Amino acid sequence: MEMTIKYGNELSAEEFNSILALDCKIFGNEILTNEGLALKRFLKCRDSIITAYSGDTLIGFISFFNVDPIVYERAVYKQEYIDDNLSDSEIEPLKKGRENNILLFDHVIDEPFRHQGVSKLILESTRNYLRKKHQDGYPINRIFGYAITPKGARILSSFGGSDIWTRDGITFFEIDKEIFLRRI
Repeated sequence: MEMTIKYGNELSAEEFNSILALDCKIFGNEILTNEGLALKRFLKCRDSIITAYSGDTLIGFISFFNVDPIVYERAVYKQEYIDDNLSDSEIEPLKKGRENNILLFDHVIDEPFRHQGVSKLILESTRNYLRKKHQDGYPINRIFGYAITPKGARILSSFGGSDIWTRDGITFFEIDKEIFLRRI
């Protein structure tokens, strides 16, 4: 299968709706609490989404955001699950010359396309993007995320994630930036 990677700045707001539709298809409509907020986050930080296509069909995506340090602190110390409750005021584009804290937000592969290398391609694209930004003077301070499935936990562990806490079936991972950015 031939796959194409598209970065968020290449995507229209209409294409973003297909990302929301895939997210709902995989996790159910109840996971999307505020579609308007999701679109605001996308428009504010377009480079924070990397998608994979087979032809014109969206087959998977990952999203990540540079977040205010308080978001990380709430996650670690208050054991707060940050998801659609992440407001657009808590995110910002990567900042040059200033520490950036990356929340890996969503990692979704459409079921018919699983086990075909889509996840690996998206993760490699994310690593390459963030490593290049780091080298270009956008220092990555932290990388963290949540696993809501055992497979998600294995993925986060595989690229340097250490589980910090688990509650209600959700595990918070701090990801070793040196391993993730392949700087070791």
